[in-house]
Amino acid sequence: MKRLILFVLLLGAVLATAACGLVATGESAAEKATQIAAFDAPAGYAADFGMDVGGTVVVSYSNADTSGHFFLIQAPESSGMDRAQLEQALRDALASGAGNEAVEATEVEEIPMTIRGEEVTATVGTATGSGMGAMRILTVPFTGDGGPALLMYQAPETAWDQAEVDAFIASFR
Repeated sequence: MKRLILFVLLLGAVLATAACGLVATGESAAEKATQIAAFDAPAGYAADFGMDVGGTVVVSYSNADTSGHFFLIQAPESSGMDRAQLEQALRDALASGAGNEAVEATEVEEIPMTIRGEEVTATVGTATGSGMGAMRILTVPFTGDGGPALLMYQAPETAWDQAEVDAFIASFR
């Protein structure tokens, strides 16, 4: 139920508020990301959009040269959402916003990782969808500044740079 409420909030907010200025872009979107955590975006990545609706913060960055993206979502502490609910809410919102079916990763592997000094279990897998080649998707749950958070990093298999990804994760503070 909470996942449905979050999804409706996110989708409704994007559709209804784009013209009202509640969806931030560029530098303003990057400022929204600071509500979740401080980090150094990988070279070539720029903020696309960010929004805060009812304490749920969503931010998107992309790299036009590599077609890579990363998304951050943070739910309020009071939401009680777990990693699976956050991940599904983000995937549903992204799929609905793009008018596409949800892209699901296959050959998923769980890997231990440290982000912001917190030991977590991240997942990495591959996915394909209409109009895109093979993509690698990394999801990393963590505790954001305002509640449970999730990083979803995706890039084409041909552009995946593990050293860059590791440095990016290490930059979260």
